[in-house]
Amino acid sequence: MQHARKTHSPRIAIIGAGMAGISCADALQRYDLAVTLFDKSRGIGGRLATRRTDGGDSFDHGAQYITTRSADFSAFVDRLRQAGAAAEWQPRLSTDASAHHAWFVGTPGMSALLKPLTQDLDIHLNTTVSALERSGNGWQLRTADGTLSESYDVVISTAPPVQTRALFAVDPAMQASLDAISMAPCWTLMATFTAPIDVDFDARRFDEGAVSWMARQASRPQHGGNQQGWVVHAGAEWSAEHLELTPEQVASLMQQELSRAIGMALPQASFVQAHRWRYAMTTQPLGQPFLASADKSLFAGGDWCLGARVECAYQSGAAMAAAVAKRLLTE
Repeated sequence: MQHARKTHSPRIAIIGAGMAGISCADALQRYDLAVTLFDKSRGIGGRLATRRTDGGDSFDHGAQYITTRSADFSAFVDRLRQAGAAAEWQPRLSTDASAHHAWFVGTPGMSALLKPLTQDLDIHLNTTVSALERSGNGWQLRTADGTLSESYDVVISTAPPVQTRALFAVDPAMQASLDAISMAPCWTLMATFTAPIDVDFDARRFDEGAVSWMARQASRPQHGGNQQGWVVHAGAEWSAEHLELTPEQVASLMQQELSRAIGMALPQASFVQAHRWRYAMTTQPLGQPFLASADKSLFAGGDWCLGARVECAYQSGAAMAAAVAKRLLTE
């Protein structure tokens, strides 16, 4: 049966401007649907993050690379590569490691990966959405400063499950599903040293101990910056044990753990900073691409729906866009 298209122009709000949120918005725009994004951070990308220092150093301190497994995500990454926002990264790996899939990174940093998709998007940064309020058949967003938005037909949250649960307190069924999801934290060390670390690799994954990963930033395509800059990730267990320490405390401890992991003393550091990712990696996913309320006015998604890879976030965003378009354009 053919359905009539809505005569008014529906409005959609997306909370979160990471891979899931922006890929969802990008797809919805191709359906000629009006989308507004809100993000509490000062930039887009979420964990596709780059930190730049006053001294000119640059650190990709969140997601380290992306891989492609599906045809649709491969096409998506090709689109970013053609726009000059992504390139293949081929670091020297430790002798006991190999890359099973090509690694792609943002150029000149991970935070640039999604920028080609945002040129025509309405994005409100530095905006924390704290609650939703019913407005007729739609929803208004209340921000942390008390401001109430206009009404939206559909609200999509791509925030981590704990934060989405708080926003969607109006829907007990969605909350129960969100409670079943688990995510692990990660402390990240960004450090620039005054002399080279004497190792024969650019990137290494550690299977045990406090340190789980280290990567030389200058090995990344178009990255620039200091040749002695490194990003180090702590393992999930160590990060959880030290979750509430200050960044200064963690920076000191992680340098000690890094020295222990590579079996040598570290050169003096000219820059050191730690960053906490409280919700870094999915350990127990939802098991489906997204959640939706019974009336399909609320949607929730992200990498936590399907797994720990960036591609999972893209797949969730694309699936939500298709479901939202089906609801709004065929009702």
